[in-house]
Amino acid sequence: GTHYYSFETGNIVTATEAKTAALQIQFLRDSANSAGVSYGALSKDFIRFSAAMNSAKIPMAESNELFKALTRAAGSLGMSAEETSGALNALGQMASKGTVSMEELRQQLGDRLPGAMGLVAQGLGITEKALIDLVSSGNLAAYELFPALTRALQQMAAETNTLSGAWERLKNLMKGTAQDLGDAGWATILTEALKILGTALGSVLSLLQG
Repeated sequence: GTHYYSFETGNIVTATEAKTAALQIQFLRDSANSAGVSYGALSKDFIRFSAAMNSAKIPMAESNELFKALTRAAGSLGMSAEETSGALNALGQMASKGTVSMEELRQQLGDRLPGAMGLVAQGLGITEKALIDLVSSGNLAAYELFPALTRALQQMAAETNTLSGAWERLKNLMKGTAQDLGDAGWATILTEALKILGTALGSVLSLLQG
């Protein structure tokens, strides 16, 4: 079949490999846009992360879902580029080793991704204490952690969107009822606002705290 020269890697690649690479580049651009970071800032991390996942035989679709969920969460949580890179590297190390260690989960990942322990526990459907026991005994495989963390991060993203929606509802409420109201009217608005935002924010905080 037809072969192409890859200017990124300096290797000769097949047409299928070239197509896959093009799709991955587009995926990376979409992920960067979704996370609100530059394409260049993520590209090296993405290459390292994808290589580690590929070596561990983690399916590309699953690897991409985790990458997208993590980078989007990083944007929402205000993580720095260094913290995001560190979190991705921690996941790459887990993939390479196959078994999740407490050092990687609690320190390398947890020090960079807020609430990492709680998110993983939630994704696995167990308590944080049960997660600690599982990891300490060497019985949590990386391929089990990845989809669990992806699910939890996606749920957190959905809750964050709910919070954004709550803020929009609050603004609409204030616009719609602020006219010709005295102090009693404003008290009603603020009470309702706290209810709306409190429910949405509580959902996000409960995910982060585990």
